Amino acid sequence: MKKPSARELPLVKRRIEALLEKTEANGCPAGEAAAALEKAEELVAKYGLDPGAFRWPPRPSTQFGSAASGPEAPRPPRASGPSRGKGIGRLAERLIIEHSDCTYAAIAAEVNRLIEGARASEKSVRWSASRMRRRGEDIANRRKNSD
Repeated sequence: MKKPSARELPLVKRRIEALLEKTEANGCPAGEAAAALEKAEELVAKYGLDPGAFRWPPRPSTQFGSAASGPEAPRPPRASGPSRGKGIGRLAERLIIEHSDCTYAAIAAEVNRLIEGARASEKSVRWSASRMRRRGEDIANRRKNSD
């Protein structure tokens, strides 16, 4: 906790108030309003200010927060484990190793067939093979457009 100087205190308070004015009601996008509210909470905690001294807007109704307001508002729990991906890259890497005779286009087609919603391309499979080579794995080179 940093104690603001007498000269710095009014500037910090004005900055917090300006951040708290960034609301959806004032025309600010929900994500930006949520970020501004989070920054205001951070500054209040950093300088050890009284949260009750400020007028807190409702938290934007987005993935960034709930409808509660003020610095004590609970944060949504973070998802444990990876938050994105369907295993497309891992499957492509496994197929690259197991089927050294297949082209990148054939591997991409197989990935797309096995994983619903996958949009693997020859280029993305080639990139995966390149990444594997950089990690030191022995990957067979394939010609670009041959089957």
